[in-house]
Amino acid sequence: MGTSEAFQLVGILKNDLLTIYLDREQDNSPVLDATVEVSADGKTVVAEATSDGTYTLPAATVAKPGENVLEFSITDGQTFDLLGGTLLVPGEKSEHAAHDPTSPRGWLDRPIPAGWAALGGIIVLVAGSLIGGLFSRRAMLAHILVLFASGALLFGDPATAGPGHSGDEGHAHGPESADGASDSPRRLSDGSVFLPKPTQRLIEVRSRYVGAETVRRAIRMPGRVISNPNHTAIVQSTVDGRITPYNGKFAQVGQKVRAGEVLGFVQPVMSEIDRSDFEQTAGQLDQEIALAINRLEQFRKFSTFPAERIRTAEIEVANLERRRAAMAQRKRGNEPLTAPIDGVIATAQAVIGQVVSPKDVLFQIVEPRSPWIEALAYETVDVDQLGAARAVVNNLPPENLQFVSRSPSLAQHATAIKFQAADPSRLDIGRQVTVLAETGKPMSGIVIPRAAVVQAPNGEFVVFRHIEPERFEPKPVQFVDVDGERVLLTAGIEAGEKIAVQSAALINQIR
Repeated sequence: MGTSEAFQLVGILKNDLLTIYLDREQDNSPVLDATVEVSADGKTVVAEATSDGTYTLPAATVAKPGENVLEFSITDGQTFDLLGGTLLVPGEKSEHAAHDPTSPRGWLDRPIPAGWAALGGIIVLVAGSLIGGLFSRRAMLAHILVLFASGALLFGDPATAGPGHSGDEGHAHGPESADGASDSPRRLSDGSVFLPKPTQRLIEVRSRYVGAETVRRAIRMPGRVISNPNHTAIVQSTVDGRITPYNGKFAQVGQKVRAGEVLGFVQPVMSEIDRSDFEQTAGQLDQEIALAINRLEQFRKFSTFPAERIRTAEIEVANLERRRAAMAQRKRGNEPLTAPIDGVIATAQAVIGQVVSPKDVLFQIVEPRSPWIEALAYETVDVDQLGAARAVVNNLPPENLQFVSRSPSLAQHATAIKFQAADPSRLDIGRQVTVLAETGKPMSGIVIPRAAVVQAPNGEFVVFRHIEPERFEPKPVQFVDVDGERVLLTAGIEAGEKIAVQSAALINQIR
């Protein structure tokens, strides 16, 4: 393995193929489009990039049995780096004849197992005891203890090295080699976690160097998306009547409409009393119109009447006729229902044949891109100290909010605080959200994602330091919540350390 300010490199030899894992030092993300050249003993070979983000080459082209010093030249765009490492290639196995059981020489050269040697010693001891007549009670007890101990030595499993990253495949990386010989993730004896690069790629481990920041604590408030009253309108009828569709259909929920667009019609319906009053008024108007027309004709017959009086009579007739025409239109005509604003139909209560009254809300129109969020604060909040606020919803990016108003009275034992989406919003009206609003005095410390802090089996909260390319060390920490996504570390980690900020929960499960 090798590391630099720009890259981490780990090579794994398996089935005579050298696989190179190249990641960025700053965040542990894979480097996919680099050029990797491997040099050894004056020979240089370009590793082939594969579809899974690794680089491979036959081991025989740059290495031979034994310990090989390799040099890696990496070019990634404008970045060039040079890394070095040592590759251990296992040698050929010894001849079988040296330990052939059918050969007399093989029996002599074969090492005697410790258990069989102990058994021979026991036999000699017991035989001596029998010959010497050592059959006292104390001697018998001693012989029994010796037999038990020797049996444990003879039939117990011999001590073997556990799985490790250095074995027949030549992938030795230091401290983890003493803990076994396998490429599987595992917890080492010092409590750290050995996590091979293939597994890191699989679970997408990411890490970064942390530094001190200044933030403000955020309070969490349950909230609900409501319509913006400045961009909300309702459509109602001004008369009693029967509703009819426009062009054979009504506007539906979710349909975009423009201001002035016709959504339907209301055909006025009059009661018996109203109809009687209407007919009586219409009859009176007809009589007045007839009398006015008769006067006007008389005025026109005689030239003695001044022109001003004739003009006044003409105006009276015209007004009476307009009033009569308006009454007739009211009886026969339909009232159009038009959209007051541009927006989207939020609710539609119109049904063909429905009889409506002026108080009925037939359509509600909202502008969905600028909703309000009503949050409930169950603690005292100084609105003058409110800072940045965000609305958090599962599986959606946070929405930046702007403070609008605060209710002077309590609702459900909480203070209602209204915010407006700072940018065109993707939140639906009525959706439940969590509002995070900064408040209080600024705090300084190391800020990391909340997911980077996990609870160890002993109950402590820890983060994982990325101390080597394939090794993570748990570090107990103390922290305070900043908001729903971040925490501020107050103890345990110093600025400049490298911390796993993604997939820490999966690392914590490795035993």
